[in-house]
Amino acid sequence: MHPTVPSHPHDLSDSDLALVAALQDAPRASWAAIGRVIGTSAPTARRRWEAIAASGAAWTTTYAGFSAGLLFGLAEVRCRPGTVDAVAAALRQHPKVISVTGMTGDRDLSLTILADDMAQFRRLIQSWLGTHEAVTGVRTTIVTRMISDGSRWRAVGPPHDRPPQSTLDEGRTDGDAATGEQWRAVLTELERDGRASARDIAARIGTSEAHARRVVRRLLASGWIQQRIDVSLEQRMWPHALALWLVVPAARLEATAMQIADLPMTRMCAALAGGASNLYVIVWLREIADAATMEAELARSLELRVLDRAILLHYYKRVGHLFDDANRREGHVSWLAPSP
Repeated sequence: MHPTVPSHPHDLSDSDLALVAALQDAPRASWAAIGRVIGTSAPTARRRWEAIAASGAAWTTTYAGFSAGLLFGLAEVRCRPGTVDAVAAALRQHPKVISVTGMTGDRDLSLTILADDMAQFRRLIQSWLGTHEAVTGVRTTIVTRMISDGSRWRAVGPPHDRPPQSTLDEGRTDGDAATGEQWRAVLTELERDGRASARDIAARIGTSEAHARRVVRRLLASGWIQQRIDVSLEQRMWPHALALWLVVPAARLEATAMQIADLPMTRMCAALAGGASNLYVIVWLREIADAATMEAELARSLELRVLDRAILLHYYKRVGHLFDDANRREGHVSWLAPSP
């Protein structure tokens, strides 16, 4: 089949992928700037994106960033046989549990937790998650540095193959930093609509539109708020994912992590503390058989040891977005929602 003709409602054509890639570089760039990059008019670029988003093939995800001083943690959960789906359905409703994934191996579920601080993380693990009647075991680690996450993944080639970021930027990032109240208010608005207008954001934070633009640019540039363009779990470009728990010599951790993060199939790369592994990686695969090849390539070219590995079976929740059994997006839980 010709590669520009989708074979599935959520498969993206080459032109759609080019649009997604441009938005991945700058999710809030003007439609005029996006149109110039992909060689079309602003109205056409906007209509095409609206059609892609309406079909569920891709969407904008906005979330609190690592730079906001929050605590990122990973939890591996074991459940009583036959209860995994029910446990996942309960866990994914917690706003601080931003991702819930079913996995092969010794854990039934893998959670990504974004807590305000260590005290909240401890309460969530020990007083909430650990007391669930169907949870038989919990093992946790802390993310000390997020080297790469979904905001760096690109649908088309490595970043240097595309126009420089400066061609898509909205403008300068100077000006006063946002207050804590403004950060949460802007995050609330951008969770709802990643391309929310300056007018809507200004109304929420009680400032002028010009100041609202400066606040948004500052929060995005500082990493307090992150944005990315996600693609449907039903797409056929990268239908499988492999999770690897690695042990890397401490002196080589930074360099090794950066090399892995630069691989085009890397979805996540995070340094860990408090567990047997010190580097956690998720890579996307075209075929499950590629898992062994990928692992062998990393072990051959880098100084590391693979402590454990797993294939991702199902996303129940991914960075706040909920998915049904058929991998269709069916809702969203705000990170700012009240905790149970």
